[in-house]
Amino acid sequence: MTTVFFVPERMIAAEDGRVYERLLLPRPGEKFQHGEFSCWIPDMTDPLRGVLIHQHGCTNASPETHPPVTLDFHWRALARKHRFALLSPQYQVAGSCSEWNDPESGSERALFTALEEIGEESARPELSELPWVLWGHSGGSSWSSQMILRHPERVLAASFRGGCHRQFGDAEFRARFGPVARELPLLFVWGKRESVPASRHHVSWEPMNTMYRELRRLGGTVARVIDPRSEHGCDDSRLIVIPFFDAVLTAWGKGEAPPGALRDIASREPREIDEMTRVDPALTWLPNPEVAQIWREFSENGTLVPAKGPSTAPQLSAKREADGGVRLSWSLVPELAGGVRALRLYRDGRLWRELGPAAGNPLATARDAPPEGLRARPFFDPEGAAHSRYGLRFLDAAGEESPLAEVEVR
Repeated sequence: MTTVFFVPERMIAAEDGRVYERLLLPRPGEKFQHGEFSCWIPDMTDPLRGVLIHQHGCTNASPETHPPVTLDFHWRALARKHRFALLSPQYQVAGSCSEWNDPESGSERALFTALEEIGEESARPELSELPWVLWGHSGGSSWSSQMILRHPERVLAASFRGGCHRQFGDAEFRARFGPVARELPLLFVWGKRESVPASRHHVSWEPMNTMYRELRRLGGTVARVIDPRSEHGCDDSRLIVIPFFDAVLTAWGKGEAPPGALRDIASREPREIDEMTRVDPALTWLPNPEVAQIWREFSENGTLVPAKGPSTAPQLSAKREADGGVRLSWSLVPELAGGVRALRLYRDGRLWRELGPAAGNPLATARDAPPEGLRARPFFDPEGAAHSRYGLRFLDAAGEESPLAEVEVR
């Protein structure tokens, strides 16, 4: 049986940007035990334009099962396209979720400290002043909603995957949030199975729907999508979230507002945006017609079949070690609408290994982290002495293959 070893995740291929890490301890009066910050910065000389903050939910995150999203090629592709840093904060607490997801617990201070210190180390001083795009899951949604109220001038867009029951269940919070977030592009995502009372996550269902309806009555640029395949896990929801953010950031980069498109929640039929319909809570807002079409497909299937397959081959490098083994590293840039489902490794022209979740399984962990096999880290073949040529393809969400990358090893 062939044995293959992954190299520790800290050894990340330099040709695909760089990951910076910080371990921050609480200051007196702060409640979390420690915060681990991982920040991926794309390999480019132009100044960064923003920070994409990917915030996990409650319970302590295990780096083995839910590694930082800075190791994820799909989220990296979004960040690279728009010259954003990609930041993954992960907090450890002794007790309740509020020991980190209340910004006053110390997590807000820790965020600013991490951005400042990583900005200094990376020679990116702009990092601490840049605007944010916020993605939150469950307790991370709660944190994100509070950060929008506390720093509305810093936030360009946000997506909430469940959560926010304490915030959006509070009429006073909603009354403050609505006017602040009315013109902020927002995407609320739920799993269909958490919409029923039997789900322990049902507690967020009505509060978030109430906030959604109030925002729409204010003319808010907010979308609602229900994943028909999931409960509280993220599953394939990145396939709607990433194109949503891409559309918003593309318009922002041009100094424009997204053109907007409306869809009827019940019938999923398009409507023109005008004063008669734009404040109707039965209509969900999408940033443009293309995302509106993706929204419709995802709402029906819980996943997407991309309009086109991968067009760019991955980059692959190989180095023979003194013992004859071969160290492989790679980078890849998937289509934003298609993502990555699997990697196919070849040795001497033959398929050798397929890495990643099996067909039909979610593209990400329950917390939207890259699953085993799809993390950006080097790979070691201890039997490399017998082989001289390696190849790599990647598959998108629909199983379409990328072009092949091949290298010779001497």
